[in-house]
Amino acid sequence: MCCQAAVVVLVRSVSTMDTDSKSSKDMLQQTLAWFIDATKSCILSSWRKLKICEELFGTLLNGVSQITVSRGGQLLPVLLIPLKPLVVSTCSQADMTGSSPGALFEAVVKLSCEIIEFGWTKDRALVDTFIMRLAAYVRERNDYEEEDGKGKEAVPVIRLNVISLLAELCVCLKKWEVVDMILPLFIEHLEEGDASSPSSLRLRLLDAISRVACLGFEKSYRESIVLMTRSYLDKVKALGASENNTVPSEATIERTETLPAGFLLVASKLTSTKLRSDYRHRLLSLCSDVGLVAESKSGRSGADLMGPLLPAVAEICSDFDPVSTVEPSLLKLFRNLWFYIVLFGLAPPIQKNEAPSKSVSTSLNMESTSAIALQAVAGPYMWNSQWSVAVQRIAQGTPPLVVSSVKWLEDELELNALHNPGSRRGNGNENSAVGQRTALSAALGGRVEVAAMSTISGVKATYLLAVAFLEILRFSCNGGILSATSTLNKSNSAFSCVFEYLLTPNLTPQVTQCLTAVVHRAFETMLSWLEDRISDIGEGADVRESVLSDHACFLIKSMSQRDEHVRDVSVKLLTQLKEKFPQVHWNSSCLDLLLISVHNELTSGPVSDPAWVATIRSLYQKIAREWLTSALSYAPCTTQGLIQENFCKPSGVQRTQHTADVVSLLSEIRICSGKNDWNGIRTANVPAVMDSAAAASGAKKEAPDFTLEVLSTAVVSATVKCNHAGEIAGMRRLFSTMGGINMGMAPPGTLSVQPHQSFDEVFVSKFVSLLQNFVVAAEKQPIDNSQFRETCSQATALLLDHMMSDSRANLEGFSQLIRLLCWCPAYISTPDSMETGIYIWTWLVSAAPSLGPLVLAELVDAWLWTIDTKRGLFASDMNYCGPDAKLRPHLIPGEPEAPPEKDPVEAIIAHRLWLGFFIDRFEVVRHDSIEQLLLLGRMLQGTMKSPTHFSHHPAATGTFFTAMLLGLKFCSCQSQSNLQKCNMGLQLLEDRVYRAALGWFSYAPEWYESQNKSYAQREAQSVSVFVHFLQNERSSNPVDSASKSQGREGEHNTADQIHPVWGCVDNYATAREKRKQLLLTLSQNEADRLEVWAQPINTKDTTMFRGKISSDKWIDHVRTAFAVDPRIALSMPLRFPTNATMQSEITQLVQTRLLELRTIPEALPFFITPKAIDENSVLLQQLPHWAPCSVTQALEFLTPPYKGHPRVMAYVLRVLETYPPETVTFFMPQLVQSLRYDEQKLVEGYLLGATRRSNIFAHILIWHLQGEYVDESEKDAAALKGSAFQSLLPAVKDKIIESFTPEARDMFEREFDFFDKVTSISGVLFPLPKEERRAGIRRELEKITIPGDDLYLPTATNKFVRGIQLDSGIPLQSAAKVPIMITFNVVDRDGDPNDVKPQACIFKVGDDCRQDVLWASLL
Repeated sequence: MCCQAAVVVLVRSVSTMDTDSKSSKDMLQQTLAWFIDATKSCILSSWRKLKICEELFGTLLNGVSQITVSRGGQLLPVLLIPLKPLVVSTCSQADMTGSSPGALFEAVVKLSCEIIEFGWTKDRALVDTFIMRLAAYVRERNDYEEEDGKGKEAVPVIRLNVISLLAELCVCLKKWEVVDMILPLFIEHLEEGDASSPSSLRLRLLDAISRVACLGFEKSYRESIVLMTRSYLDKVKALGASENNTVPSEATIERTETLPAGFLLVASKLTSTKLRSDYRHRLLSLCSDVGLVAESKSGRSGADLMGPLLPAVAEICSDFDPVSTVEPSLLKLFRNLWFYIVLFGLAPPIQKNEAPSKSVSTSLNMESTSAIALQAVAGPYMWNSQWSVAVQRIAQGTPPLVVSSVKWLEDELELNALHNPGSRRGNGNENSAVGQRTALSAALGGRVEVAAMSTISGVKATYLLAVAFLEILRFSCNGGILSATSTLNKSNSAFSCVFEYLLTPNLTPQVTQCLTAVVHRAFETMLSWLEDRISDIGEGADVRESVLSDHACFLIKSMSQRDEHVRDVSVKLLTQLKEKFPQVHWNSSCLDLLLISVHNELTSGPVSDPAWVATIRSLYQKIAREWLTSALSYAPCTTQGLIQENFCKPSGVQRTQHTADVVSLLSEIRICSGKNDWNGIRTANVPAVMDSAAAASGAKKEAPDFTLEVLSTAVVSATVKCNHAGEIAGMRRLFSTMGGINMGMAPPGTLSVQPHQSFDEVFVSKFVSLLQNFVVAAEKQPIDNSQFRETCSQATALLLDHMMSDSRANLEGFSQLIRLLCWCPAYISTPDSMETGIYIWTWLVSAAPSLGPLVLAELVDAWLWTIDTKRGLFASDMNYCGPDAKLRPHLIPGEPEAPPEKDPVEAIIAHRLWLGFFIDRFEVVRHDSIEQLLLLGRMLQGTMKSPTHFSHHPAATGTFFTAMLLGLKFCSCQSQSNLQKCNMGLQLLEDRVYRAALGWFSYAPEWYESQNKSYAQREAQSVSVFVHFLQNERSSNPVDSASKSQGREGEHNTADQIHPVWGCVDNYATAREKRKQLLLTLSQNEADRLEVWAQPINTKDTTMFRGKISSDKWIDHVRTAFAVDPRIALSMPLRFPTNATMQSEITQLVQTRLLELRTIPEALPFFITPKAIDENSVLLQQLPHWAPCSVTQALEFLTPPYKGHPRVMAYVLRVLETYPPETVTFFMPQLVQSLRYDEQKLVEGYLLGATRRSNIFAHILIWHLQGEYVDESEKDAAALKGSAFQSLLPAVKDKIIESFTPEARDMFEREFDFFDKVTSISGVLFPLPKEERRAGIRRELEKITIPGDDLYLPTATNKFVRGIQLDSGIPLQSAAKVPIMITFNVVDRDGDPNDVKPQACIFKVGDDCRQDVLWASLL
């Protein structure tokens, strides 16, 4: 380090000295001499390989260069004299020979280049002399014999290193003058000197020449390449002559390493287009010559001779455009190249069962033509793996091997190569031909039999085999996308090459059949390439979809070819492509091209041919109709969005708006909720998807049987979108013109500190604020849906305008806006807001597919938020739902609840629309976007995580089963190769879907009555579609075998395995099938039930024939349901009430597993039976621990069959005690009747206790007791039978009255006295004539006063009486009595005391009103 620092200081010192003084000049010269001597010492030192020595050497030479340059050209003569010995000394070191000469050599080369470059303009003659003196060492010959231990063939190290140094000088200086001085010397030694024979000197000179040729100077390039190609060809020709002699190792190295490396170097470094074209021609010519020479040799493998050239050929062809116009001579060279590649077996195998490539083989064993060809087709590859890669690269740059006819094959190749009697293959032309045909048949995948090729000669078969290899390899690389396309109007698809063969004129039928098979094999190769990358994500997925789009677009355009055979092949391949990769249906490029191709292709023909125009028009319309119909049947939302975007594009408007063909085509396409153009059940048959499609189209869905007109809705919606886009574009231009918006006014005399805001920043913040306001307003009152839609549309137009205006599309500022566009419909949760959301989301993913993952991620988060907040479909805590809710606790347990503030059905319908959009997106992304599939999987995992978090509102039936349908559809992706790694997760998700679906049937069936006439029908259709999918779901599962194998491996630990969904499972596959069959049976019953509810008078049998379920199968269903959830089994009799087998099995299961069912009141009827009462069964001992049931069910146990069993009575009274007395008053008639069988006075005790807690209960009980009492004079024989009951009634009444407190007694007396007076009016009116009864009512009412403000109506205990409307009395029609109707002025007990309302009641005397009470209860 100290030496280096001293050198640097000395250089800086002498550089600042006076240039004119003699002393300074002497000092500079002395310093240079010191530096040169020091560098020589470094070179001669034994430590020269040490890093510190190399660094010192470099510092010294750098100092020499700086000193020389700093003094102009004064020191140049002084320096060049000692510089030559320094360079020679460096080159004379043996350890500097080789591919890595070391840092010292590189430093000397660098110094030499700097000095030559500096002196080039200062003293050219001096520099030329220096170079020529160095070049003289190339000619110098030492006395080899004086060197001990070395033969005559040894070459001095100095000569080798000087050659390398001179080559480096040429490369670094890049001056043609220097090259012209050095290159002739190299060539002279190679052709006439001692380097003309194989030696290390020759190898070094060839390497130097190849490096010089890379510089691109035309003269030197041509001289070098001519020498190199001639040298390689001479070596190949010499192989046969020297076959019996020992070949020098240098000769083999020259042929297999040095020259091929030189050719590759030139191909990779040459930049001139002209020279690259010339070099390509020369290399291909060399390959052709080598092939001819190899064919003329006997016992020599042509692969060893041509293989080394292939990397260079691949490199020089890497930038060649295969679809450009190719000169016939060049095409012939490409043809010859591939002919020999196939003939020598150099191409990689093209069958799928190919074995791994092996290392280079130089075997000279003789092989037959057929053996080589077959091995080339099927493998394994026997040559250098680099050659295989090179052939694949050559295929990318090779033009189609198409000629005007195949005559040239017979004229040239049959005579020159294949049928050469002197060839190693000279065992008969026919045998060779059969071998080539066999290989060709194998390459074509057996599409063409060998017997069908009898008219094809051996040479023609070889040519066709070359075509097969070329095109199949072309499609195996990059999926058949051409890497170099010079013309933008040409397709990137390699089909543009392979279709050229089909367009060749004068082809025989057999050749046409083979070329067609080549096209299909190439197509299969492309499909295989796409399938191998089906699991790619990110950029890899984008590349895969781009390849798919390019090929599909080319096939669409090829349908306009005049050749009928080409059109048929195009249609067939396009159909197969759509079936294999359905995502192409929703590729915007393909759809746009399909809609505009009719107009473009029909008007671009060179000659007007009406017949051809009609054929093409008909074909395009047929394909387009099938394409659009299929796309709409699976993803109607996305398809309509793409059609609308096509109309919005300027090119689309210009080409399609005024095209009658396109208009007529779209006008014929429509989708509806009824019969459509496709067969079977598809996604668009799901009502939720259809509703979402209507929302995505922007159309108003009002009619029950809605029909979506694709053309009209697309035009209208596209117009609306264009208007919004125009608004944003106009505002952007105005904003730019005005120079932005000044958001604040600065005070006079001061500078504004308000930062400048861009157009996007201003309007993004504005739209964010507006959308947030909608969310806040929706919590309080309904929002203006039209204004909300307008705001969302404008915000979307702003976002898309930003993405189109900025190619980099920075979306960070728009993240909040995107989030609100996705979340607002979820926050608002109304059908209208969700329709707006679907319209916006479809617009976003159609206009900007790159936003698809982002939008879906936000939607999934929003969906999971609705689960956490229990909204819509997930409002599991909402008990007020369905008709039974109004009768709580009459039919179901629990306290009565007030109706919710918001109609829960709106949020459920919003979820149904949302699910339709999710199903649509699933169909689009299931094959091409793993990221979005995983997002949907996350959504479904959250949805199915618990079977209890779903709402059981009867209006949610269709929405629930639509969610289950999406879950099963997603689980069906197990068969897709892109989700093979997720099979176990998909299996678990499927189990959760089954569990959630079965959980729906753990409740009693209910009905929902909607004002929308089609609602019930669409609910039934939703369940039917689910049933259809479940029926057609595959029965076997790839995971099953894995599960079984795991079970066998852990056979001894089966009891310890707990399934996360089903618990302990003995045989998973069997249990899964049983659960599926149970779910299918229950779902089918639900579909039939809803269908009858929707169309009760429908005489058409809409259900398919179903076989009768045997008793054993019913027992199996019950046991399966009980294992999943006992509630499911207990609810089954409500759906199948006449199935005695089911009833018996459920009873048995309940009684054997009673302890597990204590929390399920529905299990009571299955063990509290008359038989159990008679036997005083021990099962009744569980009643004290049982959960309360409904009042109706409890009262049933008070009937005579249960004989007042004390345990049963105790349970019934406990149930009644759980409810307030006022709630139980609804069942007062039944309670009073139960006194007939109340031998142990338990019911009486409950009634007396309840009267002490509630005056209203006491009053109503007394009224009912009075209604049951029969006067002695009116008793008949029937009444005498209940004399005990009759005698009990007044006693109970007296006990109630006696238990009253003074305040309660006063209230009782006033209430009863007041209404007794009102009721007695009916008896007073009986003797009066009818015309006087109304006046009589008024007279009697005037006599009655209201004793207090706490009197209530007996028929409405929540109404306080405030007065009587005297003129309201109306006598009613009756044959025996005189009923009257009187209107009271009442107020609500808990309401505003000033809010007085009229309330009418009917009174009559002497009539039995018990039947009236029962009828009122039913109503």
